[in-house]
Parts: sequence; C-alpha cells; structure tokens
Amino acid sequence: MSMQRFSYSPLTAGSHLVGLAGDFSDWQILPMEDIGGLFVLNLDIPAGSYAYKLIVDGNWMADEACPLSAPDPFGGMHSVLVVEASRQAFSWEDILSHKAHKKALSYLKLYRHGLHEAELRFSWYPRLTDEIRLITMKQSITMERVGSNALFEVFHLFIDENISQDNVLNFYLELHYQGKQHYLGSAGLVSDASDIPLIQLTLDDYQIFKAPAWVGKSVIYQIFPDRFCNGNAKINPNFEEWYYKDCKTPPPEGELLPLNMEYFHLVEDWKDVSGLKQSPYQPAGKPDWWSFYGGDIAGVISKLGYLADLGVDVLYFNPLWQAKSNHKYDSADYKSIDPHFGTPDDMMKLVQLAHERGIKVILDVAFNHTGETFWAFRDTVEKGTQSLYWNWYDWYKWPLPSPLPVDFKPKDYYQCWWGIKDMPDLNFDLSRHHPEENAIRIIDAAVPNMPLVEYIMDTVRWWLLDIGIDGFRLDVPDEVPFWFWELFRKQVKQCKPEAWIVGEIWHDAVKWVNHLYFDSVMNYAYFKNPVTEFYLLHIINQEDFVQKIESGLALYPFHALHSMMNLLGSHDTYRIFELAKGDICAVKMAIVFQMCFLGAPHVYYGDEIGMLGAKDPDNRRPFDWDWESKELSTEIHALYKELIKLRKAYPVFTEGSFAFLTSQEGLISYQRKLGSTSAIVYQNTGETSLPITVSAGMKLVHGSAALPEPAIAPKSSQIYIQASPEVL
Repeated sequence: MSMQRFSYSPLTAGSHLVGLAGDFSDWQILPMEDIGGLFVLNLDIPAGSYAYKLIVDGNWMADEACPLSAPDPFGGMHSVLVVEASRQAFSWEDILSHKAHKKALSYLKLYRHGLHEAELRFSWYPRLTDEIRLITMKQSITMERVGSNALFEVFHLFIDENISQDNVLNFYLELHYQGKQHYLGSAGLVSDASDIPLIQLTLDDYQIFKAPAWVGKSVIYQIFPDRFCNGNAKINPNFEEWYYKDCKTPPPEGELLPLNMEYFHLVEDWKDVSGLKQSPYQPAGKPDWWSFYGGDIAGVISKLGYLADLGVDVLYFNPLWQAKSNHKYDSADYKSIDPHFGTPDDMMKLVQLAHERGIKVILDVAFNHTGETFWAFRDTVEKGTQSLYWNWYDWYKWPLPSPLPVDFKPKDYYQCWWGIKDMPDLNFDLSRHHPEENAIRIIDAAVPNMPLVEYIMDTVRWWLLDIGIDGFRLDVPDEVPFWFWELFRKQVKQCKPEAWIVGEIWHDAVKWVNHLYFDSVMNYAYFKNPVTEFYLLHIINQEDFVQKIESGLALYPFHALHSMMNLLGSHDTYRIFELAKGDICAVKMAIVFQMCFLGAPHVYYGDEIGMLGAKDPDNRRPFDWDWESKELSTEIHALYKELIKLRKAYPVFTEGSFAFLTSQEGLISYQRKLGSTSAIVYQNTGETSLPITVSAGMKLVHGSAALPEPAIAPKSSQIYIQASPEVL
C-alpha cells in the first residue's frame, strides 16, 4: 500500500462540491475535503495502475495535475495513477507472527447455488503456496486457483453431497509451500495436523443464489430499435404526438437553430449518417441527437433468420416503450409499445417467433427516472401538490415557468438524472430525497412509496406475462434503493423463475450480484474495460490486463461469472472498430477472447459486420444491410459466426473453468477445462512469430498453424481442443 495525495483548486470562487472516483474506489465518488479553498484527499492505495477522474459540481473531468492520461469510453480522457509496488515481500514468518491467521473464517467464503451444491473459496497471500488441499474425514481435494485481487490469490472448489454430509462440511486446509506443510483449522494455522480443530460450515445457513442456467450458454445480441431495420414504413415517426408540438420545425434555409434546441425529424435516407457526427441544424461540433430512422419491430421480425443464422440466443432491446426520444430512456408510459415501433400484438408476435427459434428476449428498463412526458409527471406539472402522483417525484419548486426559458435549470424545480430536464428522477423513499435514498438496503429503514412501487411491479408483470419477455436489463440500477431491487427480484422470479436480471453497473457490483438483487451485470469493469484497453487501445500492458481480468474472477461467485454480460461495445461507448483505428487483427483477437471467456458474449448490433461509430449518437448508426458487398464486413461476420458455432459445439466454453497459463511477453494463453475436455487459446499480440507448446492430442479448431515447428503468427489467435473422441 502507498499513501497518495489528491488535490484540486477550483477555477472560480464560491461554494463547490468536489469528489474523486476511479478504479481504486470501484468508481464510487469519494468526497474531497475543503482546506482553505483547496480540496484534498489522501488514500492508501495498493500497487498498480489506476484510471480516475475528478467530479467538480457534478462535472467529470481529468486531473490536470496528473501527467498521465488515457482515453475513456466516452471520447474523453481519464487521468492515470501508477503506484509502484513495495519491494518488501510478505513472508510466512509475517503470517505466523500476526494474529490474523487465527480467524480462519475470514479467509473463506461459501456461495450456495443448489440444495446440496456450493462453491467454497479461500483467499490467501500471493505466491506463498504451491498447493492447497481441502481435507475431510474421507477425502483430500486440491483447490484450484480462480483469480487474484490486490491483496490475495483466490482458490476454490465445488461442494456436493459426496463432499458434505447432511449439508454439513467438516474440514481443514493443508497448505504446501516449498516442501513444508501448514494446516488451517478453526483456531488458525498450525504445523501439526494430528489434533487440529476442524472448520464446520453448514450449507443450510446460506441462501441459494443461482442465475438462470441458460444465460451462460447464450450469445446476446443488442438491438437499438430505431436503427436496426425499418420493416413497416407506414408507422415511421410523424411527430404528431403532443410532446413534439414545439420541437419539430426546422430552421429557415441557410440558418441554424439556437445551440442545443431540439428539432425532432425523420432521416429519409437510411444510409445517411452524416448528421450523427455533425448536425446540419446546429453549430459546428454538435451532432444530431434528435433524428429518427424508422427502425421497428416488423424490421426485427424480418431479420430473425439473419440473427438465427449468426447463432445468437438472446435479443436484448434498448427500451421499446413510448417516449419522445429515439433512445426511449425518457419513458412516457412504462406499460406501452411506442406506436412507431409497433403494437403490443406486434411485440408478442416477435417474442413468439423468437421463442420458436430458441431465442430469448430481454428488455432494457429505466426505473430510476421517467421522461418529462410521462403521464404521472405531466399530472404533477398541471396540478402541483393536488396531483395524486406529486410524491412520485422530488419537487423543489412549482409551478414550472411557461414557456421554459433558454437558461432553464431543472434542478431548481425537481430532481432529475444528471440535471437533464427530460428525465425526472423517481422518488422511492418518502423519508429521503434522491440520491440519499439509494444506499438504503433494508425496507424497514425507509418509508416506501408503495403506490409507485406497485405500479412498477404491475409493469413487470405486464412485460413478463402479457408480452412474454424473458428478463430485464436494468438501466443505472445503482441510483435506485437496494430494498426496491429486492422487491423487484421477488416479483420477477415469481412471474418467471428462470427470467434473467442483469444490471448496468460500470464498477465493482459485488453488492448487487447475489440472491437479493441481480443475477449478473454488464461486465464493464472486469471484461470490457481491460479487453478494450489491452487489445484495442494498447494503454495497459499484459500484466495489468491479466490482473484486471483475474480481479473479476476473484470477486464474483463462479456461477455468477457464467452469467455475466461480457460486452465489447454498447450504445454508450465507442464501437470497437472505431477504437481500433484500423487494426483489424487487434479486433479479431478481442473477439476471440470474448468468445472463449466464461460468461455470455454480447454483440452490439453491427459490430459483427465491422460498423464504425464514435461517441453518442455516432455509435448508434443504422445497420448496414449492404454489408455482404463489403469484404471487411463479410470477413468479420464469418469470424463471429465461426466462433459462435465453435462455442456452441464444445460445452467447455460455456461451462468450463478458466485460467491464464504462464506466457512470455506478447503471448497470451489461457485454458478452459470441463471434465476430460480441455481447450487452450494462444494469442500473439506482438509483431513477430512466437513458438508455442502444443501437447499431443490437441486439435487445432481455429487459426492457422505454422510448420514445421508449432508457432503462432503475429497478431493472431489459435484455439486447440483436447477431448475424448466422442466430444471431438
């Protein structure tokens, strides 16, 4: 650990709120202390490389005092802190002289995922064990290394009825190191196992937490509905809804609109994406956030054959409910289908047809906020405190000025998401304002806004039972109280026990991934970020990449890791081909890693044909349905299709363990194991060919082998399988 001092001097006088967030805080905002106008924070941080930002009055920015920086996922810059490792190694003498080892249970965690099944994890000091064995009265079982974090290496094994007796596990651990053995029992470490007090764990003391089994075997395909396919031009947006009344008129010819003034309109040419970088109606540097292209449910139905042929198992839709924007996170009615996407019957037909092809459907929902067009919010705008829905929102001042002035500051009137007037935050706890309510875990510590909660639960039932979808992706769920998500999970699982709940959390989500809240999360922190930073952006080295991936493996229970949504890109980030800046080989290696890693690979529509796109809204271009005429697109599509097929052919990729193998610099190698089947992936990230060791009986199933000696070409991947003949 090393003490690091952060400081910030405001550019303007007056009162300020200053915080710090980064990898070292799992992107939770830490307040900085105001000392005579200078904001300061001291943190004790382990060795490593960390991205971070300052948050000044709600604005996220790089630290100008930091000499190192790196691109962030939104087109901006992170600051980068490098903390050098201590040269003094931790030793066995240190462990034995410290009383911490007496608390054996502090090193152990048990995750129960069935009536008689559980995963036992043991955290131990790095590089201070050669083997760890779990010893019971009948068995001696080697624990496998699963990953590591800043402080410990983490080992695990799976418990079943053959290991526990009547759901009770009595055991001690045998730690081997350099020819010596130490034994960890309930009283701590000893050097003699002849009379060691056993550790006892009762499985029934732990709640069962198991994500739907189908998730880890799936490939997810994300669709931004307005931009995927226009199947019914008759329902194209015509902007006749009341909420478009004052924002559908273009500027006079030759003139521009005032900065950021809304102009909602349809782009008649599906292939015209120029406005997504520079609006023809706004000053230089401003894209067109208010354009529509007419994608709809009928378009998705027409392309189900394409999606099935690609091999996807889950369709993940950005919001489909009625809303003013093209992204639909500003809902006007949770229990609706936007009429320019189709009807509820159309959506039910899509779900049915998808299910007939073995494809499940999940929906993106935003329960942190509604839109300003939402029926309940409009009622409060009209009636004030007389509205039945007044306390569904945090109002500070009423009525709203009419018309709204150009310099309107919505947070002076009501709480809204990141100060955006179109997205008023919902008020779940009548005893607290948003966001103070978010950290409350126990419902008895809150005053629940039950009419609001019941309405959302009714919404859940409508989508799951009436429309027939198979789960939810939750938008910004860390800005909603924990106790609400506990009620939400109970309702979802009551409707459909195998429905999937996946949260959008960009940092460490271990507080949410458990039997109370979510099955898994979008794996930004421990998949997308390290993969894109290493393979595409080249801003972390091989050691840092392995460490970041292993941190995620060490953090979450194994069955939750299998249901993580492992994405490379999304509607919130640059597209992977944009990040790679033409390095197609780098993109291919990232895709191979994604498809061979544990968890559910996520494909953002168009990535499978090499579409480009920078920050929002450029990353939401219409799908290029002329892709088959483009050489690069067909090449990338063939790669996705091949790898998805390979993943489905060998259960080792969907159910097996994962471990990095010792590799030389420039060579990433990792292994998946399931029973007698083993898969090994080699990836050469360098500029020269590298020799590899291929065991007898290994079959090359992807990539080209170099002859006569086993080797791997620069910037390429090889996948080998060793299995019994019936598997091969």
